[in-house]
Amino acid sequence: MSLFIGMSLGLLWGLLGHTLRQKTKLSLVAGSSWLTLFAALVLPRVFADGYVYALICTAVSYVTMSSVDRLEKLWETLVVSGICALLVFFGQNILVGIGGRLGTFAALSVFIITIPKAHKRLLRKE
Repeated sequence: MSLFIGMSLGLLWGLLGHTLRQKTKLSLVAGSSWLTLFAALVLPRVFADGYVYALICTAVSYVTMSSVDRLEKLWETLVVSGICALLVFFGQNILVGIGGRLGTFAALSVFIITIPKAHKRLLRKE
């Protein structure tokens, strides 16, 4: 059940982050900050596994800071958000105590999707 909730929240945070990026005048960092603040203050108080959900939502908020060149469409953001939620959920005990692990999970998630896109662009140029 907690994986389902984690994935659902990750996708919701991806949708919210994408919407903030597209529809508001907030900077990428400000949008991510608001999402992270809300996740940190609310989720641990609402859910028994709220700490894990807050980690997932924080990492997904980092995903949504990607440039529009990398994640242009909503479906791309949602796919990467889902991948990131899975990485955080199953890798939450990896890199414990190491600064930047959520950013690392977010970056890996974006790379998984954007490397094939970049490869296609390079092939078209040749």
